[in-house]
Amino acid sequence: MRKVRLLFIGLCTLLLPSFLLVFVLRLFGGKVGKNVKIGFSFIYANKINLGDNSKIGHFNLIKNEEVILEIKSRIGYLNILKGPFKLVLKERAIIGNKNYIIRGAKGVTYGESILQLGELACITTSHHVDVTRSITFGDFTTLAGINSQLWTHGYYHAEKGEDRIRIDGEITIGNNVYIGSGCIFNPNVTIADAIHVGSGSVISKKLEKKGMYVSSGLRFIENDIEKIKSKLSKVELNLADKVYEKK
Repeated sequence: MRKVRLLFIGLCTLLLPSFLLVFVLRLFGGKVGKNVKIGFSFIYANKINLGDNSKIGHFNLIKNEEVILEIKSRIGYLNILKGPFKLVLKERAIIGNKNYIIRGAKGVTYGESILQLGELACITTSHHVDVTRSITFGDFTTLAGINSQLWTHGYYHAEKGEDRIRIDGEITIGNNVYIGSGCIFNPNVTIADAIHVGSGSVISKKLEKKGMYVSSGLRFIENDIEKIKSKLSKVELNLADKVYEKK
């Protein structure tokens, strides 16, 4: 019955004009503020909470556990936000256009995951965001340009045979951070406040000192899966892969 109700609401969000849709969402328990604008997008979520003057543009696929947009926050057009995660946009936060933001189904993933953008934080255009684990953007932080990738999981293979493990880790980005075009984030990265990351950088460790960072040269790392496992914490759940988290 719940799935039928959510599908009905999703079809309404896709087909109804904004002034009628607001009434339907409120009728079915959604919290919708004043002057909310919703384009022709498919929204399928257990909880929908849209603050005053928030906006969702046309032709988005939004299929999440919860969708929470605070005052004056907005989502552009042609975005795909799909998977069992909670979407939270704080006041005036923005997801631009044509972004691909996904999480795998439960059984492949586990536990709760949240994508949260702080006040006036922005994900601009055509970025790929993996929400296997949570990703947090602080206030006044921008993922700028195009084609950046944020990964909260990755794989490590043994030198021989079939053994491999998946390594998961959250990404946390502080306040007043600027990330240039075409950057790649690895799992378990934290960026402190007031940092600029240059275009084309690969971020694989914590950045703690404020200032500008650019990508370093290629370097060698020994490939020993048992040593790697010894530095990680195994997730003791019945998942599709052998999964470890960074300590």
